[in-house]
Amino acid sequence: MTVGVVLGAGGPLGWAYHLGVLQGIRDAIGREPANADRIVGTSAGAAIAASLLTGTPTEQVLDIITTPPSDDERNEMRAAGAAALRHPLRALRPVAPGLVRNIRDIGPATAMVGLVPAGLFPTLVLRRFASDQQWPLRLWVPSVRIDDGQIVVFGRDVVPETLGDAIEATSAVPAVFQPKVIDGARYVDGAVASSTHADVLVPEQLDIAFISAPMCRPGGGLIRARAQRSLDAEIAALRQTGTRIILVTPNAEVIEAADGFPRQRPEAAVDIVEAARRQTIAAFAERR
Repeated sequence: MTVGVVLGAGGPLGWAYHLGVLQGIRDAIGREPANADRIVGTSAGAAIAASLLTGTPTEQVLDIITTPPSDDERNEMRAAGAAALRHPLRALRPVAPGLVRNIRDIGPATAMVGLVPAGLFPTLVLRRFASDQQWPLRLWVPSVRIDDGQIVVFGRDVVPETLGDAIEATSAVPAVFQPKVIDGARYVDGAVASSTHADVLVPEQLDIAFISAPMCRPGGGLIRARAQRSLDAEIAALRQTGTRIILVTPNAEVIEAADGFPRQRPEAAVDIVEAARRQTIAAFAERR
């Protein structure tokens, strides 16, 4: 049986949620998710996929999630913010205004991202999940090349020098983080185009795909609605190839466990992991 694992975007909640989903897969089927034929990680999902494939224990990842930025990291971010504010007009310039010319090819949502500012802060703080490790062959990390809006899948289309480079790129939220430059091209958060990018698995013609989609959790808002529409289309494309889908999105137990996380209750990460683990086990039981 060929297997794919998709870990979607989702911020700090996504980090903890994915950890629980992965543990739930281990407990439900007795198989190590790191041995899947293909792993796709977008934004927060890329960070956890990297941790999985580099063998970082769950407890260590939880420490990374709940540890505040170091003094050096804070100082670097303050310096970057101060430097940008010395030239406010430059800081407020659109990151890629020319994207609107590609609106037919990339869609209005991605095109509009080109009109927001680039972001004040460097992405270096995002490397804490994986810094200088070599590229794991099973991993694909989608990101958006901001100057033309095209989706680039690191590990398939381009192999960056280090794993940390790809994590920075796919997690560079526009208007917050500066684009990550790799080989002269600027990249931003893969969730700009899709929170999951599960459709990159279509050519693989896998038997089964496990999808963890934190951004598709219940609730309103344009961002979640767009994430759900993208995921629905991706799942439909996968099913046309005969791939069976097991999908999990945060349920009420997970949302309750995440109340106040991460700022007020960083310790809630443990509860999120456990709630996601139980939800994943239940999802497998329902499929049987």
